[in-house]
Amino acid sequence: MSAATPLGDLELIRTGPEGAVAAFDAPVDGPIVAGHYPGFPVLPGVFLIEAADRTVRTWAHGRARETQEGSGEVELVAMDRCRFHRPVFPGDRVRTDVTVVDNAAGLLFKAAVATNRGKVADLKLRYRPKQNPDEETP
Repeated sequence: MSAATPLGDLELIRTGPEGAVAAFDAPVDGPIVAGHYPGFPVLPGVFLIEAADRTVRTWAHGRARETQEGSGEVELVAMDRCRFHRPVFPGDRVRTDVTVVDNAAGLLFKAAVATNRGKVADLKLRYRPKQNPDEETP
């Protein structure tokens, strides 16, 4: 991801054959938080998607190292579902739990994103192995 992300590093909590769990603290200040929404700051939902995506990519790299198969590079090809349930406030601890379902269409990941107040988002993200990890997709 770009250096412009306010998320910083994700803390990998657990990883295994079926998926991974990571966490981060929602930023407490900065233009992203202050501007979304003025007077009622919340973390924009796109950063929850980013956190799930980064968790998937971390899982894929780890699996490739463990199995010594492929590069572990994956590319997002579709978001099959994105439902936001409640806001994430500055300072919230956010946890992303991704579970992989390997199917004929590629790799489908279900992601549950939560804070201590409960579920904040449900996502389904579809990936495919990147054919040549040295080439950037346009």
